[in-house]
Amino acid sequence: MSSPKKYSWILVLCTAALAVLVFFEPSYGGRFRNWLAARDVISADDPSLPAENQALQAQLAELLAVKAQVPQDPGSSVPAMVYSSYPFGFKNGLTVDAGSGEGVATGSAVTFQGIFIGTVQQVFPDAATVQTVFDPAFKLPVRIGPDGIDGLLVGGAYPKIGSIAKGAPVAAGDIVYAAAPGMPYGLPVADVNATGTSADNLFQEASLEFAYSINDAQAVLIIRE
Repeated sequence: MSSPKKYSWILVLCTAALAVLVFFEPSYGGRFRNWLAARDVISADDPSLPAENQALQAQLAELLAVKAQVPQDPGSSVPAMVYSSYPFGFKNGLTVDAGSGEGVATGSAVTFQGIFIGTVQQVFPDAATVQTVFDPAFKLPVRIGPDGIDGLLVGGAYPKIGSIAKGAPVAAGDIVYAAAPGMPYGLPVADVNATGTSADNLFQEASLEFAYSINDAQAVLIIRE
């Protein structure tokens, strides 16, 4: 069995050799110091396994949301993630994580699951705000049904179509689609739920049925013209 005294001499000799390298051979000493520094950096930056697992889970959740909500062939469109507004649940506007750096421009049409939901209102380098059809200030020329009846989409908590010619053949179930200049023609908006007469008795009006809930939107497409 080796004695404690023998181990002490070995430690002394190793320390002396290291001192010679550091002080009389600067290149070797520098390499040794760099090696120690590198180990310290790796130790400080290396994430723990639980932290790395959480990061991977967040990336996977984001990818699944995009895959589920964004069409597979976006073409010239820009996919964007929607920032959460929970617990407020604002329906009149969204904030997304794509901006001028990705080619997003004011007035661009925005779709969710292939359905028109609004237009880009403000653009920043890495983000943009979207005015949705649920904003009371939102208006959009549309057409209705197989005959392409003209109407005006008026936003709000319960959007409706106004300014429909009184005798026009509009019925429940007719599709409403975008027909505004400056955006792709024919983007679906909603279905007609029911029709009635405007308060001034001059036009028809139509209530709408939407195939989505705006609060479920986590990923959208911004269409570049």
